Amino acid sequence: MIRDLVALLYGTALALGVGVASAVWATNQLPALGAMDIDGWSANPGIGEANPDPYSQAYFSRSGGLPLAAAEGLAFIRRVDGNGDPLDATCVYAVFGNTPGARRWTLQVLRDGLPYAADNPAIPVATHSRGIVRERDGSFDIRVGRLPQSGNWLYPGPSGPFALTLSLYDTAVASDTGLSELHMPAIRKLECARG
Repeated sequence: MIRDLVALLYGTALALGVGVASAVWATNQLPALGAMDIDGWSANPGIGEANPDPYSQAYFSRSGGLPLAAAEGLAFIRRVDGNGDPLDATCVYAVFGNTPGARRWTLQVLRDGLPYAADNPAIPVATHSRGIVRERDGSFDIRVGRLPQSGNWLYPGPSGPFALTLSLYDTAVASDTGLSELHMPAIRKLECARG
């Protein structure tokens, strides 16, 4: 009798633990259901629909974020550089090129899936299309690193992994017909701190 009760309690605890762990894992990042990928940047256009899938709802419930509605725009996330290596705050990166057509865009540092806020509000962790210096051809070059850089610069945090989110506002990327080729900014690792 006692042995059956212990086995029942053990089975219940194991099922509860596995269930909670799988729910946390499944909602830890944006779901790949219906995701689109452009030059290594990933987005899920279905998130902004009137009835998003339950995994997307759970992700935004956990993160406390608000998804862009389909008519507002589309948010892309990038966690790796051009070589496929995870973005690391001990390195310096160049984010360069152009974005697909949009009325406005923002580029922001994410840490643990949430927008990063530096201890000092004067340190830039986000920028937007009207707040950067551009090249003569209209392209841009934004440096992401721990130490201030000349020109456009974002602070990724003191160390550890981070991600970048590029939000395009008032854009037709999600409904693109494929008649024109879409390109996103490239990310190139320039150098990393030693030791």
